[in-house]
Amino acid sequence: MIRNADAVTANEGWKRGWPYKIYRTRAVAFKLLIIAALAAPPVYFYSIIYKYAVNVPYWDDYSAILDFLIRYQDADGALQRVLLLFAQNNEHRIAFGNLATVAMYKLTGMVDFRAMVFFGNAALLGLVLVFYRMFRPAEWKPLYFMPVVLFLFQPQFCDNMLWAMASVSNFYVLPFSFASLLLLQRGGRLFFAAAFLLAALSSVTQGSGIFSFAACALLLALKRDFRGLAVWCALSFAVLASYFWSYERPAHHPSVMKTVLEVPDIALEYFVTFTGASFPFPFFAGLIIIFLFVFLTFKGYYRKNPAVYCGLVLVFLTAAVAAVTRSGFGVEQALSSRYRIFSALFPILLYMAFFEHLQGRRILAKVFFPAVLAGSLMFNINANIIGLGKIQTINALFRNSITLWTMGADTLLCQDKERAHHILTESIERGLYNPFLLETRAPR
Repeated sequence: MIRNADAVTANEGWKRGWPYKIYRTRAVAFKLLIIAALAAPPVYFYSIIYKYAVNVPYWDDYSAILDFLIRYQDADGALQRVLLLFAQNNEHRIAFGNLATVAMYKLTGMVDFRAMVFFGNAALLGLVLVFYRMFRPAEWKPLYFMPVVLFLFQPQFCDNMLWAMASVSNFYVLPFSFASLLLLQRGGRLFFAAAFLLAALSSVTQGSGIFSFAACALLLALKRDFRGLAVWCALSFAVLASYFWSYERPAHHPSVMKTVLEVPDIALEYFVTFTGASFPFPFFAGLIIIFLFVFLTFKGYYRKNPAVYCGLVLVFLTAAVAAVTRSGFGVEQALSSRYRIFSALFPILLYMAFFEHLQGRRILAKVFFPAVLAGSLMFNINANIIGLGKIQTINALFRNSITLWTMGADTLLCQDKERAHHILTESIERGLYNPFLLETRAPR
């Protein structure tokens, strides 16, 4: 008893002494430094958007936002408006984006594409929070999470960053899909229901969202929750049947059967290139990513963290379907800026998976984490150096297109310029959009 009392007294004395205070000060300073390092990439990312995003429609914005609002105004009754929300747009159903457009219209009476861009990019904050919950290090989680932030908040997908319709559909589908995996892994009826609602929402946010049903079904199979799997499959079938009811393949899209039967080698090249598109030598990078996934599968990682493993499956499914449906446009399209958000998910998910796989081994702290941190930092810096020039070009292109159009030039950024001219003119007449509110001076 005396020894224990002496130990307590000594411990209290240590906490009152200056060495402990210095230790505590250094610990707090280190934590603040980590928080600042985590915040720096997203702060810089959103500062770029603030500086270069403009209130100008681009490509599908004319049909998916302005023309949608015109038809929404002219709709005869609530039922017709609901059908418009879920109507097919190109090969997707974008009900979530349509709801966002209606919400903006109800709140402000018009469309502000710059505000829509900010709303779309905010989805990445939700995605990084989902990844943070998925990530499971034993300690120092904020420190070890830094590579995820560096890989995610970078401007390789600069088209999505400044394009209203694409930012909402291509970004929000990700937190919805990955959150459904995270909730489903936790188990319980409430989380099961929430996961299904998020999966259904992702399916009507962007076309790739329908693969969240398959990824979640795989997760339930890995958990051996066969009763839940049966219910999930039945509900998924009902949603997918509704999704593909009266669905029509866009006339300008390549034939899927022709791609599979006649040029499977092109589709395979597209798939591998799409997978590694965020890196130099994308085809070679794609092969490495596929090899690492096979290695994790062979090692049984799917038993350790099914949500991360099924997240990888989800992105691979997206790449595979993109290859089958779009490789007819040429392999070069796999490197398109608006698709690179999917490629950027591979290093994030693989890093989280290998971190868990190596946890408890000395190589993790001495080799693996320092190497990935250095690589992700170089990746982020290089992406910002290259991406900033492209963003400045896009900004100037957007500004010039609408400024010259108001002067009578045929410069709208849309494939069907005549239809875009008609939509924009009617939108201005109805007060849905005002191009004259645009600040034409280029950002400094």
